[in-house]
Amino acid sequence: MATTKKTPAKKITKVKSTKSTARPWSWRFSVVTIGIYAIVVATIVVAALSASTFISAQQSKERLSRIETIYSNINLNDSYKLEASNVFGDKRVYEWDDGRTYASSASYIHADTVSNTVADLDGKIKSSGFSFIDEPYPGSTYTQYHYKSANGEYIRLTVSSKPYDDGSFNAFVMDKDSLNTVLPKLDTNAGPSNVIIKVNLDDNNE
Repeated sequence: MATTKKTPAKKITKVKSTKSTARPWSWRFSVVTIGIYAIVVATIVVAALSASTFISAQQSKERLSRIETIYSNINLNDSYKLEASNVFGDKRVYEWDDGRTYASSASYIHADTVSNTVADLDGKIKSSGFSFIDEPYPGSTYTQYHYKSANGEYIRLTVSSKPYDDGSFNAFVMDKDSLNTVLPKLDTNAGPSNVIIKVNLDDNNE
């Protein structure tokens, strides 16, 4: 009887794959990376803001120095008594018109007539390096002159009679109808004089 020879089964060996799998970033690494990025961005922003603030402060300081020098060069004597002052260096743009800026202002009382006060201040302002450019309201109850320097700086001078200003205001407050009888009796040239000197480095629109 013939026997059948069995062929041994081949042993199959599994070969491990050598293909590597990318290791995902851990959440800690992501948080640290984002944190560093945020710190760098914040540092840059703070540095930029600090530089901008410093430059703005320097510009305001320089502008204030120029304005104070203009007032000083007018060389007012002791006969001009300072009543109020609003002198500043920062550039203040009108809220309703970005083409206009506010002017620094100083108010005085001068113990003389309007005409004499105007003549005195006109000479002082011109001697300080400013040239007369116009009188916008000739014939008014007050005198206003505009001046400009070679550097593009402006001065606005306004002079009025203090007795006239006080009398007309009091009449208006007490009895509006009395203005018709009070005003003709008031002398627009009578001293002492109210004086307002405005300085603007940007424009003459105020």
